Amino acid sequence: MDNSILEKVVDYREGNNEALLDIIEIFNPLINKYSRLLDGEDTKQDIVIHLIRVLNKVKLHNKDLCKDKVVVAYIAKSIRNEYIRLSKKNRKIILNESELNLDIEIAYEGFESEFEMLDTFKVLTEKESYIMKLLYVYYLSVNEVADFMKISRQAVNQSKNRALKKLKGIYLNK
Repeated sequence: MDNSILEKVVDYREGNNEALLDIIEIFNPLINKYSRLLDGEDTKQDIVIHLIRVLNKVKLHNKDLCKDKVVVAYIAKSIRNEYIRLSKKNRKIILNESELNLDIEIAYEGFESEFEMLDTFKVLTEKESYIMKLLYVYYLSVNEVADFMKISRQAVNQSKNRALKKLKGIYLNK
């Protein structure tokens, strides 16, 4: 490390791409650590892109950033914050995914006709069947259904869960 980090940031901002590569190399162990923890396809690239954004936004005329130690800590903390943001984003994706369980799924061949399938919805209340239709036929999100019906998300989820429980009870004879 012949230059300080601050000098490399200034060099990068002046158009020296070698300085950018040096900075990425310095923070590469931290980037690798967080990308391994996230275990995603493009997480390393996402973190490197975030690092470049931070380098472009850092205020070089700030008196507090006149020491290398402060600049390194600032960049490392921003990388950690990006890791946290990506982690939360991945967790939301995982929570919204559901595993296909063929033992529980309703097979189309199990019903004589579409009318028999529609008859199973007769056990639902009008509100429950309407919510199920909006969620599973029109593919609206819970938030969209709640806004449309002017009720809370919790009420939508409760009705949906009640309806699913009734339908599972009928289908699985419970």
